[in-house]
Amino acid sequence: MTQTVGSLLSSVPDEWGPKFETTSGAATRTLTGPNSIAFNAPSHMALVMLTPQPGREVALNSDRRSRFLAPVGTLEIVPCNAELFARWKVPKENLLLALAPEQLNKLADLEFERKDFEFCPPPTGHVDEKALLLAQLVRDEFQKGKSLNPLYMDSLLTVFSTYLLRNYSTLQDCPAAPHRGGLPPKAWRDVRDYIRTNIGERLSIEQLALLAGLSPSHFIRAFKQTSGQSPHQYILTTRLELAERLVITTDLSLSQIAGITGFASHSHLTASMRRHKFTTPSTLRRGRILRRAGTQR
Repeated sequence: MTQTVGSLLSSVPDEWGPKFETTSGAATRTLTGPNSIAFNAPSHMALVMLTPQPGREVALNSDRRSRFLAPVGTLEIVPCNAELFARWKVPKENLLLALAPEQLNKLADLEFERKDFEFCPPPTGHVDEKALLLAQLVRDEFQKGKSLNPLYMDSLLTVFSTYLLRNYSTLQDCPAAPHRGGLPPKAWRDVRDYIRTNIGERLSIEQLALLAGLSPSHFIRAFKQTSGQSPHQYILTTRLELAERLVITTDLSLSQIAGITGFASHSHLTASMRRHKFTTPSTLRRGRILRRAGTQR
């Protein structure tokens, strides 16, 4: 599954693995090697090893290369504009996250009310179990291929970015902006109405959080507390309910219905409905035709 990806991941060859980009950043699940790479980071980057790399070599802003064992869960952070060299001697799988400086500054401002920060990369071979868990969730979503949920990926990248700021930047000792409870009634109405009005569009956590007047991470928590579902689950449920209603009550083609309800294609709608509703648009449409024929006898 490859979404439109701009300069954030341009330094990573496309053949190394699928890429995804949203307003919150970009991610790629790379499978390659043995190999090496060298570039000036066009954005802030974080890499999590999903397989072990014995004898990994890395140089960051230096001609001196460190050689070390990188176990599963090793986290590496490459600040924007840093010079990176990396070499690995065995096939490897990892998740690479790319974050535009201006977007991360905006997130830092929302979360900590400060835009001035620097990343503090961990030592070589540093294992972070929480970062690994987040990386595995992103990998699992990549593995869904065309059924990948863009809003869920957007949520994961937002949470991942916030985690990096809280634990590996000069903001780690700064308290996050306080927020408790769910969405206020007006914010909930505004967000719900916006989702319904724009259900066919590509929605983002940043858009919805801005509408609610919250930081992205606070919005995700408050939304779930209010609705009982995460934003991506709620929006998927809304899309499927509208699609089901249109299949049963209109003569629109299934491809048209998929477009109206925000699915990438007829096949994407079918796969999602089969997984979550245990039926398909074609089955619903056939049932409608049979019922109509029965009433006309």
